Amino acid sequence: MTSARRVLVTGANRGLGLELTRQFVAAGDQVWAACRTPESAHELQGLGAKSVLALDLASEASIHAAAAEVAANVDGLDVLVSCAGTDARAFGADDGERGPFDLGADVFTDVLRVNVTGPMVVTSAFLPLLRAAANAEGADGSARPAKLVNISSQLGSMEVAASIGRDTAYCVSKAGLNMYTVKSATELAGDNVAVVAVHPGWLRTDMGGEHADMSPEEASEAIVSTITGLTMADSGRFMRWDGTDHPW
Repeated sequence: MTSARRVLVTGANRGLGLELTRQFVAAGDQVWAACRTPESAHELQGLGAKSVLALDLASEASIHAAAAEVAANVDGLDVLVSCAGTDARAFGADDGERGPFDLGADVFTDVLRVNVTGPMVVTSAFLPLLRAAANAEGADGSARPAKLVNISSQLGSMEVAASIGRDTAYCVSKAGLNMYTVKSATELAGDNVAVVAVHPGWLRTDMGGEHADMSPEEASEAIVSTITGLTMADSGRFMRWDGTDHPW
């Protein structure tokens, strides 16, 4: 890496987002770490990010305010990782009642608002900064691609979710995020902005539970390595944390 990247991570206060922030900071990157309540994100505050921002995926005004704050301090973003997300339990659904016929309209819609609409608004709000970075010449005179990384899930795969995944709203939301990734990649193909969806693995987080396969630390190290290697040839892919293809 020839120079520090300018990176934004959403959902940075816990789990994978926290560990991604830690990895990017350790790599010497300038990191803007976004979460709903920065004042209570004590571990995040101690990581050495350039700034810890207030950003609530359920609030369009909050997202645009965060984008304006970043734009006032930097002229481009090299990497945007949309990591924040939730499931139906956050909106009051019982753990065992999240099937296709269990959820009310409000809970179902609330999950989609955070997991699909939120990243859509984040992308739109920060897109000028991604485009600016993508058009800037590097030390060798060439422009390296900006990178938009949507943290998805294997449960957004039609093939996988046919047999696993109790939370239907979550599965639908990640499938929606995958579609938004594909549409964004197509739209930005000529702008030198690479857009990918990443399944981070089954992680030992509040959402994934203690019996999951991997720690957030293991996943984040692999994801940062995968992000570093992304090129425009990867844009539009659905991939695993290690850069291999994930089935749609």
